[in-house]
Amino acid sequence: MKKVMFGILTLILLAIPAHAAFVFERHVGQEVVAFSAHSLAMGSTGLATGYGPLASLKNPALLGNLPCKLMVQITPNVTKNDENRAFPIFDSFDSYIDDAVYASNAHFFNKFLLGLMYNVPIQQFKVSAAYSYTPLYDFNFKYIEEVRNNEGTDYGNEPHKIATNTYNGSGMIYAHTPAVAVTFENKNSFFKSLSLGASFSLMRGDNTTDSTIIFTPWAKDRMMNDTDSIPDVIFERKNDYSGYRFQTGMLLDLGERFKIGMNYTSRAEIDKSFRATADTAWTDTTVYYPSRIGFGFEYHPRNVWDTHFSFEISYVKWSDYNPLWYDVIEYYAGVEHQILKNQPFRLGFRYQPYGIDKEVIMTAFSAGTSIQLPYNMMLDLGAEIGKLNYNHADLFPDGYYANDNLWDTAHADLPVDRMNLDKIDDVMINFMATLTWRF
Repeated sequence: MKKVMFGILTLILLAIPAHAAFVFERHVGQEVVAFSAHSLAMGSTGLATGYGPLASLKNPALLGNLPCKLMVQITPNVTKNDENRAFPIFDSFDSYIDDAVYASNAHFFNKFLLGLMYNVPIQQFKVSAAYSYTPLYDFNFKYIEEVRNNEGTDYGNEPHKIATNTYNGSGMIYAHTPAVAVTFENKNSFFKSLSLGASFSLMRGDNTTDSTIIFTPWAKDRMMNDTDSIPDVIFERKNDYSGYRFQTGMLLDLGERFKIGMNYTSRAEIDKSFRATADTAWTDTTVYYPSRIGFGFEYHPRNVWDTHFSFEISYVKWSDYNPLWYDVIEYYAGVEHQILKNQPFRLGFRYQPYGIDKEVIMTAFSAGTSIQLPYNMMLDLGAEIGKLNYNHADLFPDGYYANDNLWDTAHADLPVDRMNLDKIDDVMINFMATLTWRF
C-alpha cells in the first residue's frame, strides 16, 4: 500500500504546472476541453457523463450525479507535442517534387487541476457545491529552427550554421470556479432525477511570447565588415488577462438506460493588458472568448459488457472573439465497456474545427481505464493522440539572411522569401491521471 501511495504522490508532484499548445494557437491559446482522465478517455465528453467537481467544468449539473457526501479530485496531465514544418520543392519546370522538412520539434509540457465538492440532502432535493482551480486556455509552446547556408556536404562536412531561430510561448489563463447544483429526485416519476447547475469562473492569467534570431560566431566573423546588415533580433510581448464567464447546465436522468445533458457557457469578457519589447507603457483592451452551447446524451444498452455510450455536439461562437472568424460545430463521442469485473475499458474520439480557419481540424482518439484503490480512492487513467495539419507562412522569412558574406553566390542566388506556404504536421500525445477521494 505504501508503494501505491508513493507512486500516486510522485505522479502528482511531477505534473506542476503547464500544458501545451501549438504555434498555430499562439494568439488565442489552446482551449482545455478535458478536465479529468475519465473525460479524456471518453473523447472529452462531459455533458451527460462524468462525476466529481472537475466534471462540473463541462456541466455544473453533473454535481448532482453523485451519491457520496464529499469528494476531492487531483489531476496531473503530461503532454508531448511534435511538429514538423516543410516547404515544397519544385524542379526547373515548376513541377512539384516533394516536401522538405526543415524544422522538427518535440517538447513535453504538463499541467495540474484541483477540485472539491460537498453534497447536502434536503428531503427530495440534493444541493451540491463545488470549487475547482484549473487552466482554461494555454499559451505554452516551443519552436526552434536552424538556418544553414548552401555549401555542399562533401567529405562529411555540414553546411555552416548561420543562425538559430526560436519562437516560444509560456503562460495560461486560470480559473477559480465555484459551482452549485440542485437535484430533484423522484423515483416514481418517468424520470429518476433532474439536476440544474450553474458556475462562475473568475479568470486570471498571463503569457509571454518571445521570438529571437541569434547569429552564430561563424556568421558574425564572416560579417565583421558588415555587422549592421543582419543584426540579432530579440522580441518579447507580455500579456495580462483578467475576466469572468458564467456557465449553466442541465442533467435529466431518465432511468437506467438514458441521460440527457445540456450546457451553456457565456462568452468570457477579458481585460487584456499588453506590452512589447520597445513599449514604455502597457496598452489596455478588451477581448471576448467564445460562448458555446452543447447537447449530449449517455445511453446504457442491455449487454453483458455493461456498456455506456456518450455522444455530444457543441456550437462554438468564435465570432465573439473576432467577427471575421467562423462559428464552428464540435463533435465528441466515447464508449465504456466493463470487459472485466470492476475494470472499465474506455475509448473516445473528438473532432474540433478551428474558428480562425474551419478547414483546420483537430482529430483525436483516446483510451483509458480506472483502478480501484483502498480508502475509497479511485485512479482514472486516460491517454489521447491527436493530429493537426495545415498550411502556414514561414515564421522566419529567408530573405532576412540574404548576405553574400554567408552564402556561395558563385553558383546560386541569395535566398529570397518563399511565397509558397509551409506544410505543418502537428501530433499531440496527451496523458492524464485523476485521483479521486470519496467520503
